[in-house]
Formats: sequence, structure tokens, C-alpha cells
Amino acid sequence: MDIYPKNISPLGYQTGVGGIDSYGVNHNGFTNQDEIAYQMARSKREQDLIKQYNAQGITSNYPQYTTNFWGNPANNYGFGNSNIEANIANLPQTTPILQQPVQPKYWATAAEGKQVYDNVVRNEGNYQPQEQNMLDYGISAIKAVPNMLNNYINLKNVKLADKYKHAFMNCNASQYGQGGADVAELASNVRETYDRTTGANTLDSSIGDQYANMIGRLLGSKYPNGDCSELIQKYIKRKY
Repeated sequence: MDIYPKNISPLGYQTGVGGIDSYGVNHNGFTNQDEIAYQMARSKREQDLIKQYNAQGITSNYPQYTTNFWGNPANNYGFGNSNIEANIANLPQTTPILQQPVQPKYWATAAEGKQVYDNVVRNEGNYQPQEQNMLDYGISAIKAVPNMLNNYINLKNVKLADKYKHAFMNCNASQYGQGGADVAELASNVRETYDRTTGANTLDSSIGDQYANMIGRLLGSKYPNGDCSELIQKYIKRKY
């Protein structure tokens, strides 16, 4: 018997229909004591997972679990009548595979670009370039200018995904430091303004390009000695 209201928990738990909750557990035949023991265990497991997400910087819009929450569905996930505590103790202590929305690795709209960018921030942190003194800032900015120009010329006619090119050029320039990241941002803003003004790009598509630019700058700033191609391909397709 399910004595709990049909509210939705932060991880997606609902009591469900026909006595089977959204985590796949059949409550039919549970006594009140069984139900209380189950709900306490379910709540504790959710709290433990939420703490893990919070430690990663995820404080809202948590991944929504379904029948993967408890693991193996055999024998009602191990939950038997009047033996809840023992069954919970015997459940495998493995982290289930999350049923997260599929993150697009190439996008046509600004909304999809934001989804990918938010995913990068969740995984990498909202990393900003480390501040430089005036001399180092100037040197990094000067180095970034020919770097961006050369990358633009070399990549212009290569059959690679457009969002990858945007991210790659910004990543490379940002690896020089704060000055390089600022040059990359300025160049990207000028290019997108030009494209919108001339009609070469729509506003929505331009904003989508800017998310690729921001992803590149974030990764380049965080990994100054990393391989930009490998870093970017974790989130953006290299080829169409």
C-alpha cells in the first residue's frame, strides 16, 4: 500500500500508477511498516546522490532517474514484503547509469548550443582565464593575433564542422593566457556582428556560434598545455 502523496522528488521519484512507483518497485502488498522503511531508504539514497551532484557544482535540474535507480529489476529489485531493511542492505552498492538527455555534439540553434555549453560548465567548471600582469597580458595578446589568423586561413576551406572550427580557434588563442582569451573574444564578437549585419548569419545561428566560441575559450583557459582538438571533441563533433 502506498501511503505517500504523488509528489515528484528532485531526482524524479513518483508513486506511480497501480502500486508501481517510477523507480520500478511494486508496492502492492507492502505493509505500512514496509512502506515507511522503503521511503526512508529511497530518501537517503536520493540525498546521497544529490550531495554528489552538489559537489560537482550541479545544484538544480538534476538527472532524472527511472527504473535504473535501484539497479537490477529481478525479483522486484530485491524488495520483499516485511523485509525491506534486509533487502536494502543486500542491494549492490553501485551507481546506476543515469538516464540523462542526449547532449548534441553539433547544433543548429542557440538553444542547443546553450545545452552543450551548460554541459561543459557542469563538467569542467565555469573556468575563467587567470589574470596576468600588464607585460604578460600584452605578450599573450600579441601571440594570439597571428595564431587566430593562421587558424582561420588553415581551417577556412577544410571540411570540418563549423562549431568545431569556432571552438578550436578560440581554444588555441586562449591557451596563451588572459590576453589571448580577450583577443579571441573580441575577434569572435567582431566576426559575428559582421555576419549578422551582412545577412550571412541569422541572430539565432550567430548566438549558437558564440556558444562554440565560449566553449573553446573555457577549455583553452583551463588546459593551456592540452590538445585543443581532443578537448573539444569531448563535446563537439570534429566533422559533420
